[in-house]
Amino acid sequence: MKYDQTIITPKGLAVHIRNGVASDGSAVLDLTHAETDYLLSYPDENRFDVEQESRYLEKKETSPNEIELIAFVDGKVAGTAGIDAIGPQYKVTHRAEFGISILKEYWGLGIGQALMEACIHCAKTAGYPIFVEAHRAKGIIQV
Repeated sequence: MKYDQTIITPKGLAVHIRNGVASDGSAVLDLTHAETDYLLSYPDENRFDVEQESRYLEKKETSPNEIELIAFVDGKVAGTAGIDAIGPQYKVTHRAEFGISILKEYWGLGIGQALMEACIHCAKTAGYPIFVEAHRAKGIIQV
C-alpha cells in the first residue's frame, strides 16, 4: 500500500506523510520510546536494530493491508503511525491494530490527527470495514 501526501495542519504546519521505506530504519528506530510511558514497550525492551527496522519498513511498504507511515516536518521525522493486520486467519482478516508515536516537541500541532486520518484512509483502502465513533471532546476514537 502506498501513501504520500503533504498536509497543512490547523496550526499552519506543513507535514509530509509517506510510507516508511528501508532507508528510514535508522531515523525511526528510537523515535519516541523515551518520550512517553504510553507505548507498548520501554526503550530497554526494544529488540530491533537498524537492519531489522529497515526490513520491517520494507515489508510494510509492499504489504497490501498494512502500512507504516512517517510524518516529516522540515525534513525531520516528527512521528510515525501504522496499521497492522491482526492475523491471516479468515475470522480476523477484517481486523487491524493502530499505533502512533509523535516526538514530544511536535505534540499539540495536529500531526497526530493527520497521521490518524491517514491511517484510517489506508485502512479503508486496504478493505478493512471502518466504524469510527469520535468523541473529540474526550480525545477518544474507536476504529
